[in-house]
Amino acid sequence: LFAGILLSLSFSVLLDRPSEVKAEKIPKPEEVAERAIMAYGSRAAVYAVQRNGTLRALVKFMSADGTREGKTVTKFIRKEKLKDDLRIVDLDLPGTRYVLGFDGKETWNIHDGEIQKLSDEVIKAFHVAHAHSYESLLRYKENEGKLEYVANTKLGNLEMDIVDLVLPDGVRTRYEVSRKSGRILYLSYEEKANPQAVPSKFRLYFKDFHVIQNTLLPYITMVYQNDKLIEERKIVEAVFNVQIKDDAFKAENFNKPAEAAAKQ
Repeated sequence: LFAGILLSLSFSVLLDRPSEVKAEKIPKPEEVAERAIMAYGSRAAVYAVQRNGTLRALVKFMSADGTREGKTVTKFIRKEKLKDDLRIVDLDLPGTRYVLGFDGKETWNIHDGEIQKLSDEVIKAFHVAHAHSYESLLRYKENEGKLEYVANTKLGNLEMDIVDLVLPDGVRTRYEVSRKSGRILYLSYEEKANPQAVPSKFRLYFKDFHVIQNTLLPYITMVYQNDKLIEERKIVEAVFNVQIKDDAFKAENFNKPAEAAAKQ
């Protein structure tokens, strides 16, 4: 859901296209999105059951230097607008710990226990990555996103509708949605590490779906950059609708016991 897309861009550890086929019926893009929303539990569930939560996952980063394995803890409070969501992504790798957070006003970073100033590129990547999440499609209406129908495709016997979502700030993400299940199986987008860089093509594949508190959640996410697998993450625990306050997302409260942060 949220560490998803976030890790590859934000932590700078830093897509097989299905063939297009003729569709018997061209659905409206809003129909595709609404079918997906119902598959994930309904719009009410997205904002009620999943209004906040904690996701624990195992993660692997693949590069030319080898594979690094670690774990992540993602905490969030969902607001009406995607850009206002409060988030903390805590990445623990052998020998280092890196935390990125957004408290509603500031984006902050704690590296091995010390608060550090973030570059503009990392701040942008952290927020743009969230905008490219699969949940953006589930919240397209609340975020005033524009939907465009692209094509109907087949991957083996699996028929999918492809739609583009363009947010008001111009962020564009392409989604491939199963006609049979309504599940978002792939998303893709392009991003530049900096204004002078050549755009990188990212493609995410979602699988191993679980029903958690009557909502759907993909437990495994595979991240490809320019057709190379660079990241794999697997959720091991997901809890929604927990007791957590906005102040817990401030950098100065991150290392405090939960009870102390809750009293702020």
